[in-house]
Amino acid sequence: MYTIYYTENDAPGEQRIGMVSAPNPSAARRIAEMQFVNATIDKVMELTPPEAETQFPGARFINGEFRPVLYADEVMS
Repeated sequence: MYTIYYTENDAPGEQRIGMVSAPNPSAARRIAEMQFVNATIDKVMELTPPEAETQFPGARFINGEFRPVLYADEVMS
């Protein structure tokens, strides 16, 4: 996925942002040029995936409230 920064020819003072899916930056630029016909493509930037998956602490719902899991063997997969 790529973020496309572009300016429409009808509103030259207003930069807009769009997204395209492409295998590489040059393909993303070509797709953006076809998608945003009446515009000038200013910048193409690749979206970077998060470095690590978000880890959430283990918890159990007991008597109407969440309580933390205290031991690793309590975590259910």
